[in-house]
Amino acid sequence: MRRGGVVGEASPSYLFHPLAPERVARVLPDARLIGLLRNPVERAFSHYQHEVALGREQLTFEDALEREDERMAGELERMLRDPTYFSHAWWNYTYAARGRYAEQLERWFAAFPRERLLVLLTDELAADTAGTYRRALDFLDVDERGLDSYPRIFEREYGEMDPGTRARLEHEFAEPNRRLADLLGRELPW
Repeated sequence: MRRGGVVGEASPSYLFHPLAPERVARVLPDARLIGLLRNPVERAFSHYQHEVALGREQLTFEDALEREDERMAGELERMLRDPTYFSHAWWNYTYAARGRYAEQLERWFAAFPRERLLVLLTDELAADTAGTYRRALDFLDVDERGLDSYPRIFEREYGEMDPGTRARLEHEFAEPNRRLADLLGRELPW
């Protein structure tokens, strides 16, 4: 092993949480971080389906997207004012907001040097699982291990997104995705 005592932890909410970068930097200033990003349109629909399956979402996907800002009104401000506050609306109903990755990564880049954060795409992990996993292990400076297939957690079967909704979301994410591509200095497959 190249490095001893390596410990890992994962949560999709760390990237999005407004206070996470400064908290992690305070506790683990030398941490090596990996951000795994998914096509934001697919991510939003999957998140919605997850909430429906758990019984926490009764609205249609289109209505949930339409009401996202209304549901989140004041929540971010309250989270920033009271670091102990847990926002159920922020946790459950941020379908589109979580896909605006550039603004999230900018918070992390402000708290950590860029060389401490490796950004990968789920498309890369699916297309070249072994190679992408090897990149992650090399970044972490740990011994290689094999990973033959991309492990999916909470995978569910659900219907297709309405084509009009997909087109609308692709349009809405076009500028945030351009901003992300510029921030990362690379083309995105979305």
